[in-house]
Amino acid sequence: MRKLPPLERFIRRSRVYRGRVARMVTQAKLKHPCVFMHVPKCGGTSLSEGLYSLVPLNLKIGILDSPSIRRAMALQYYDRDEDKTFHDEGDEVVRISEFRERLLLMHLAHECHLIHGHFLFSETAYRHFGDRYKFVTILRDPIVRTISSYRMATRTGHFEGDFDAFLDSPKGRRMILHNLRYFSGIPDVAPGEEAAALEKAKTNLARFAVVGFIEEQADFVRHFREVFGRAPSLGHYNRARDEGVELTAPQRKKLEALSWPDLEIDALARKRWGCAPRPG
Repeated sequence: MRKLPPLERFIRRSRVYRGRVARMVTQAKLKHPCVFMHVPKCGGTSLSEGLYSLVPLNLKIGILDSPSIRRAMALQYYDRDEDKTFHDEGDEVVRISEFRERLLLMHLAHECHLIHGHFLFSETAYRHFGDRYKFVTILRDPIVRTISSYRMATRTGHFEGDFDAFLDSPKGRRMILHNLRYFSGIPDVAPGEEAAALEKAKTNLARFAVVGFIEEQADFVRHFREVFGRAPSLGHYNRARDEGVELTAPQRKKLEALSWPDLEIDALARKRWGCAPRPG
């Protein structure tokens, strides 16, 4: 939000704070404190601001801000101010995932009413706080999500190369396996280890109170209200402004083959939360 034009930033912040002030006056808080695991490129920015507005101003919100984390880690470990070395799916993926888990645990220990950010599912967090906090996330068609991730990575300079290079790269593979990595809690799933990671992901998926889908937002709002007693209004922020990626038949076939764990997690989640299977 901080990089938006001043007027748009003011409007969006005002919307959030109006909601928070109103709920402070009425003390209309969520029935349960909430952990929102933000899987990248799944509409979480729109959802997060809707969630912020549900938290009374006298209660705490914990945010894991990605650009700040990347820069802070580069400053700490390499004494330089940049955000590429510690990109979430880069070569330092294990170290940054561990750092993010520590921040998650810090916000939980600080008793934040809502915690939001890019962090993998934490067994430690769930073991110690799962009796009080409800875990939530929102997903997206894995194939569409991966193409969106590639577009953003090339636009921001976090990946250089065409889509074939992306499919063959470790960074591309990590983006393709966002669902698997986030739900299993494993930062970097090596080739051949997908099946074992998938079993962990299935176990952890069952621990979520609400899983929604960007394509069926009304269903997410309904499920969220059933669990938390209130529901966010959803905007449509962070829509990419560049053109789509036209995949060749071999590229799409390869992407689908690499995506099989994420496609299975997506199908399981859709079945559990009463959504029809995706077409095709």
